[in-house]
Amino acid sequence: MHILVVEDDERIVSFMKRGLEAEEYGVDIASGKAQTFDLTQSRIYDLIILDIYLGSDDGLDICRTLRRQSVRTPILVMTAEGSLETRRASEEAGADAYLSKPFPFEDLLTTITRLHQSSVPSDTPKNSRQDYSASRRKNRERLQIAGSSVKRL
Repeated sequence: MHILVVEDDERIVSFMKRGLEAEEYGVDIASGKAQTFDLTQSRIYDLIILDIYLGSDDGLDICRTLRRQSVRTPILVMTAEGSLETRRASEEAGADAYLSKPFPFEDLLTTITRLHQSSVPSDTPKNSRQDYSASRRKNRERLQIAGSSVKRL
């Protein structure tokens, strides 16, 4: 599985990249709108993790634009502003899931697994989905990630 993380805070990027790669995900990083569009036009991702507040760029505008461009990759929005209004705005922009920072890394992994399983074509054998989930559980048990949650920065 290959994931695009769109985040402009280097500490969060470092933590997420290290943790996701320890879980055997491929990870690309973008810090704003231009990089995000360049990467999504040159590669198909299994998941996009998108921060809402990206300096001068707005993650929800990026999400809406990706959906208008017919990008069907699941999008997980994360934000330090965990309000009901922000959650609704994320859904309206086309996000498939939402996490409010700070969140435990385990919640991120659970959400990734759920989004991946829901995007697996229905003709994929059920045991392939179960093998994927078992592999993820085994990796989580085997690896301890330094710093157990993404912090509000």
